[in-house]
Amino acid sequence: MFNRKRIFGVFSAALMIAAVISAPAHADLLVNAGTLDFDPAGAPTIGDFSAVTLDGTPQLTSLTVAPFTIIDSTGSASGWNVLLTVPDLVNGTDTILASNVSMSAPVVTPAAGASMTGVVAHASAGGFNAGEKIVTAAAAEGEGTYLVSPRILKLTVPDTALVGTYVSAGTVAVVSGP
Repeated sequence: MFNRKRIFGVFSAALMIAAVISAPAHADLLVNAGTLDFDPAGAPTIGDFSAVTLDGTPQLTSLTVAPFTIIDSTGSASGWNVLLTVPDLVNGTDTILASNVSMSAPVVTPAAGASMTGVVAHASAGGFNAGEKIVTAAAAEGEGTYLVSPRILKLTVPDTALVGTYVSAGTVAVVSGP
């Protein structure tokens, strides 16, 4: 009897070793990247400047950019920025420079557990023609959902402007990288 138990014990140990040898040394996990985009998808609406009446002095007019949501679910830790571009306003051969457009920093609110660490709103610096970063998220920051409420864009129409309709095509884009 003693020998049987011993043989049985050795046999069990052999099965256990075989089980350990056949187990994988590591387990693979594939994590897919999410997206960096507006929610809902598509850029927010940019309104029109209000009409002004020329009277020989500079005139102030404004427009609004609809509030929007940014979602960064990329998992890339690249950061991101919101780029607002307002090219020069043109009426035939007359131009009102985009440097006459200004905006205070937008209001940015984190949602769904996101953090404001490394996320900064910026006032305009007079460069809307080339595009201005109105919100930035530093590298390794900005993952999650952010509600952005842009401030009113103000345009100073110079006293030298000619009568007519001035046209520009403003855009708002969310771009990877701070």
